[in-house]
Amino acid sequence: MRRMATPSFPELLQRFFAHLRSAREVSPHTTAAYRDTFRLLLPFIAKRRRTSVDKITLEAFVPDMILAFLDHLQRDRRNTARTRNARLAGIRAFARFAIEQAAPDFLADAQRLLAIPCKRAEKPLLGFLTRAEVEAILAAPDLSKWTGRRDHLLFSLLYNTGARISEALQITPNDLRHRVVRLHGKGRKERDVPLWSQTEREFRRWCEDNNIAASTPVFCNRDARPISLRNASRRFDLTLAKAAASRPSLRGRRITLHTWRHTTAMHLLQAGVPLEVIALWLGHEDIGTTHAYIEADLEMKKETLAHLPAPAPWRRHRKLSTSNVLAFLEAL
Repeated sequence: MRRMATPSFPELLQRFFAHLRSAREVSPHTTAAYRDTFRLLLPFIAKRRRTSVDKITLEAFVPDMILAFLDHLQRDRRNTARTRNARLAGIRAFARFAIEQAAPDFLADAQRLLAIPCKRAEKPLLGFLTRAEVEAILAAPDLSKWTGRRDHLLFSLLYNTGARISEALQITPNDLRHRVVRLHGKGRKERDVPLWSQTEREFRRWCEDNNIAASTPVFCNRDARPISLRNASRRFDLTLAKAAASRPSLRGRRITLHTWRHTTAMHLLQAGVPLEVIALWLGHEDIGTTHAYIEADLEMKKETLAHLPAPAPWRRHRKLSTSNVLAFLEAL
């Protein structure tokens, strides 16, 4: 039986991304993440091999090369372990696909690639805003300006719903029901989140004043094009700088658009809302993810400790040791 010829690397790469979109139906965010991985990886391999990107072959995808690339991400590009692991996930997905596409010569290297472990990443402490800080930020946009009214609605909606910024930027007038907005989340999952009456009024007024069509994203620029994540982040940074003038606690901290999501969850938790409800509100599949907000709430920990009486002071009675080794250990 005649063995099928191994496809060239460019052909394999094209098939891989076609496979992601059609057969696996991965989200656009996942496709973009894998795309960016190869946009970084291929020039790195080309430079190491002293060749052009178009002349790279499958033989270049050896574990030593991939490990060198992953080290380059952390050492030279200052990427975190989480980013390194995300890039490795894209490379692994391609390796599995290449094995399936009649590439037997690649099998041994692919298996070694799949065995490259993820790095343990430190879990960052969740940052959130106090109610006074929220009020300062929401008071900062200039409501006499078109951009100020748009920004105020966006930030209000993020705080009200706990939406991811990617979810908020997709919202259209069609997604608004009576006091409820529908969010289109990760993995094509949808969830309905209630709105305060003032948020709904501001939402409807904005759509009416700007004649926003039912299926058009609510948050656009003056050219009626949806604003990008970068633009939304820039507008938030400007608003944050203005708010920090009246609220010094906002200065010198890493506060992003995603901080709104943590803030909503934390304020719901502090208000006594059960974790199961908060998980549904945020669209968490695993309640363990939501549990991280309890770990981050220092005030809740202090209140819990106040209910626990401290034990009597303990005094250590040192016992003289006749062993030099034990004496050394006790002195450490």
